[in-house]
Amino acid sequence: MGQIAGRSVKKAEAYNFFAEILGRPPIPLEMGRHRLRKLLTRAVLNDDKNLSEEEQEKVIGIVTRNIRSISESQPERLMRLQNDLELANLEGFIDRFRGMLEEGHGEAVWQKFFDANPLILSLAFGYPIIKVGPQASVGGRKLFGGGEKITDFLVKNKMTNNAAVVEIKTPGAKLVKREFRSGIFSPSGTLSESMVQALDQRYQFQRDIFGIKVRSGIHDIETYAVQCCLVIGTTPEGGDEKKSFELFRGNSKDVQILTFDELLEKLVQLKDLLASSDDTADRLVPEEDLPF
Repeated sequence: MGQIAGRSVKKAEAYNFFAEILGRPPIPLEMGRHRLRKLLTRAVLNDDKNLSEEEQEKVIGIVTRNIRSISESQPERLMRLQNDLELANLEGFIDRFRGMLEEGHGEAVWQKFFDANPLILSLAFGYPIIKVGPQASVGGRKLFGGGEKITDFLVKNKMTNNAAVVEIKTPGAKLVKREFRSGIFSPSGTLSESMVQALDQRYQFQRDIFGIKVRSGIHDIETYAVQCCLVIGTTPEGGDEKKSFELFRGNSKDVQILTFDELLEKLVQLKDLLASSDDTADRLVPEEDLPF
């Protein structure tokens, strides 16, 4: 237990050291329950010695000059440090996402959030995607610069260039409404209207794609089978409401419907996967070979 406690504190402090250099947010040091961890954490927190700018420049220079040789001679150590950086960054991102869900923002705020964090959009698809751009004019003369039909995001398959349109609503949008038969709830007007909106965007885009590509000068995008993705609402609470919602979206072959809390859960699962990989690596690497 003492070795684990010491390693945890050293890993957190090492991450914060590199995070400052890389411009990443630091992670707080937790006291924990083990008395050795408490002692080490207090020692770290009470240490007022900081690297000067000159010393920081030297550290950056050393890492930059030796990064290739380190990756060749000690790839496991670099991979573990990179994993720790990504894991801590993902944890902060999840906290921000969860906080935004509780704050009740409008569509414009969510569109900016998705635009700044394309990782979320990639989780909505089962293949690697590239964001072509936000607020793309799928029914105008050019992809960007105004038009009648605007999709929130236009993305494409990284391998095939096949396009997909993404429409973003809000977590507060209702997915089902009144119970018109025992245990059966109809889809909400917002959900139905949003689906038709996405389908119309796809229709306009497929119809005008040749002229759009020529006038925009963007030729590496195709409309073989344009997918529509709709991010809207949160999972209904009641059992019958959930059943009705799943029956409805399960039979929507042309529009993929995802809720905001489902995307959040995908991020949490990704974080758990990274954390479990890191734990496995720690168990497999002997204590004397630890990087810190």
